[in-house]
Amino acid sequence: MDTHDVSNGIDQYFTKVIQQLESVLVSQRQTMVRVADLWTDVIQNDHLIYVFGSGHSRYIAGELYFRAGGLGSVMIINDPSEGLAERVEGYAVNFMGKYDIQPGDALVVVSNSGINPVPIEVALEGKQMGASVVAATSLIHSQQVPSRHSSGQKLYEVADIVLDTMVPEGDAVVELPECGWRVSPISTVISVAMLNAIVAQAACNLAASGKQPPVFISANLPEGDAHNQQVVEKYWRRLTRYPMRQIRSG
Repeated sequence: MDTHDVSNGIDQYFTKVIQQLESVLVSQRQTMVRVADLWTDVIQNDHLIYVFGSGHSRYIAGELYFRAGGLGSVMIINDPSEGLAERVEGYAVNFMGKYDIQPGDALVVVSNSGINPVPIEVALEGKQMGASVVAATSLIHSQQVPSRHSSGQKLYEVADIVLDTMVPEGDAVVELPECGWRVSPISTVISVAMLNAIVAQAACNLAASGKQPPVFISANLPEGDAHNQQVVEKYWRRLTRYPMRQIRSG
């Protein structure tokens, strides 16, 4: 077995990811610009960006919350069941009431399939509370499978703006001809790339308008804690929980 054969899985995955990123950039550029404009308006008007993901999608949502290079105006909505109740209709109302979502806020709901009740109902609850709802989902997958919500709706159908990850049905992309399976999903890397690109554009928009973007920097830099505390001071009163709030009161 030569070196190429040994790394064949690695080469396949990187090729698929790079191709997918290039396709998404072309197809979704204007939608990403639209979402960045929405976030810019939200921040300029001192509102918040909420983000939610159930199951594995909660890791994608977590990419936007309280991290170096991220926006301080982001609040993550936690699924207490960590995805175990994702298919349970009526469950989302049990935790959505804990969040002070207001008209003028934005809500990003991440779900690759977009068919399970919890993310659909989070989007519906967010809209009812007055937020503009952005879905990060795969239309290719979602349009090929039935909704698990009794209304028959899917996430992309209830959102105001849809970020299409264009991830193939089933998510995994590396073929295993010997057994007929596919391995190595791409929804996480594609979704995270799109959302971080929107963070970058929103920050650029704010800077160009003369407003300092509320960006966290690494706490491992000498000035990190002092800078991040200033960002926290601006937003913590409206956030349900915040990792540095205890620093302020201590």
